[in-house]
Amino acid sequence: MKKIFLVALLFLPFGFLSAQYSGSRIQASISQYNFGEVTEGVIVKFAFQVKNVGDQVLRITNIMTSCGCTAAASQKDEIQPGESTSINVEFNTEGKAGLQNKVISLASNDAANPNIKLEITGKVLSKATKPETVKVEGPRIQFETTIHDFGKIKEGSVVEYTFKYKNVGSSVLEINHVRTSCGCTAAVINGKSLKPNEEGALKVEFDSSNREGVVTKTITLSSNDSSEPQKTLTIVSFIEKGKE
Repeated sequence: MKKIFLVALLFLPFGFLSAQYSGSRIQASISQYNFGEVTEGVIVKFAFQVKNVGDQVLRITNIMTSCGCTAAASQKDEIQPGESTSINVEFNTEGKAGLQNKVISLASNDAANPNIKLEITGKVLSKATKPETVKVEGPRIQFETTIHDFGKIKEGSVVEYTFKYKNVGSSVLEINHVRTSCGCTAAVINGKSLKPNEEGALKVEFDSSNREGVVTKTITLSSNDSSEPQKTLTIVSFIEKGKE
């Protein structure tokens, strides 16, 4: 009788944990995208990836944005367990200037987290006035963008993207080291030493073999930029497993 009681106690916590994680569960690979600096009039586009990490169908019931200048739509309204979908966002910068922060609110049938927020941030430069030229002491690295989304790709494919950067400082910029978060990601730099106003490029290749679902990888650059000696770039993709 005691043995039966002990067995029941052992199985009770596992049953309780299983109940905690059952149902529909929404998870975003990243919740904020910074588009850097763009000139007024540009339409900024980005696709957030969300995944159903629960065991029941996830339903996107409503999408709202904090501004009429921002549109958002889900690629799919119903997401099966283990599947992902894109939340495609467009921000029209016409008539906007200065620092921007736009919020996209997603409502779903995730009982534990029925509303999640996604954000796009950055700076819009007015086309009516030229930005003030501020002399920056020392070397300064500035990227056009620090995040790239490959969208949907087939498992096994190799994709690439080139991040562009510039030395906006007053002395020579030296890239000391480039590190990737995974052996599946390779980075080749063109422009390790840049004079003021010179531009460089970082070519990133990602091998999606033996991976599936939402995958996020990072590339970290170390330089002699005293204000930000380490700069992190992010690549995101949704990998579709090939049929066996």
